Amino acid sequence: MSSTKEYYFEVQQERFLAWAKDNHGIELDQDEDAETWERLSLEYSSMQDAMEEEAEYRWLRRHPHTEFFNEFARELVTASALLDQPLAIDKAQTLYKLVYAHAVTLLESLVSSVVRSIVAGNPVFVAHMATGYDELSKRKFTLREIIEQPKGVESIVLKTLSDLSFHNPHTIKAVMDSAFGKHMKGLDLRGISPICAKRHDIIHRNGRTIDDDPINLDLAEVTQGITVIRAFAADLQSRIYNALEEEESEPF
Repeated sequence: MSSTKEYYFEVQQERFLAWAKDNHGIELDQDEDAETWERLSLEYSSMQDAMEEEAEYRWLRRHPHTEFFNEFARELVTASALLDQPLAIDKAQTLYKLVYAHAVTLLESLVSSVVRSIVAGNPVFVAHMATGYDELSKRKFTLREIIEQPKGVESIVLKTLSDLSFHNPHTIKAVMDSAFGKHMKGLDLRGISPICAKRHDIIHRNGRTIDDDPINLDLAEVTQGITVIRAFAADLQSRIYNALEEEESEPF
């Protein structure tokens, strides 16, 4: 274990011991009372998780979904501008791969942030996700699990969304269908699917396909990929706004 990790664990343990003394009035010793140590460790860990979830929840409520769309557009323009730099062929290839992969990452971050921002504090979309997304609707939760969540079902939904990776187009489609229903009918994945697959090769196989063939990008392909990603995001934005407008117009 590195010295940095050792220091981190030491700090965490010191904080845990201080918490146990302040809140339970006991000096913990793992060797002397392993059962109490384990019980309070679980309690402390649950408390830390709840605090992190609450901080994330407040952050989402402070940042409306419109902000994420605007930020995405700005970042995509910035990434595109990098392609204008004159570089040697070998360096250009590295830049093309970086920009290509980053454009997909921007889309992934956009989808994750927008969906969680809309779900946070909105019981209608919490219900859509809880009942429509298979990972949630088919999973069995105990009453204790639900009660222990800071905001009950909403916390469970947000935690599930936070754990998802949205660089898989089918994950995007499944979540969008669950959250926004009919408004995602006809959402076309054909354009971004090969882009996301190539991004996977770039990130996880150092720019090689599953058959070990090297990936070589040119300026035209990277530019086209960014254009497709931008169009897909614009389509998502339009569909999401329509869903929100319909939800807001529903009578109480």
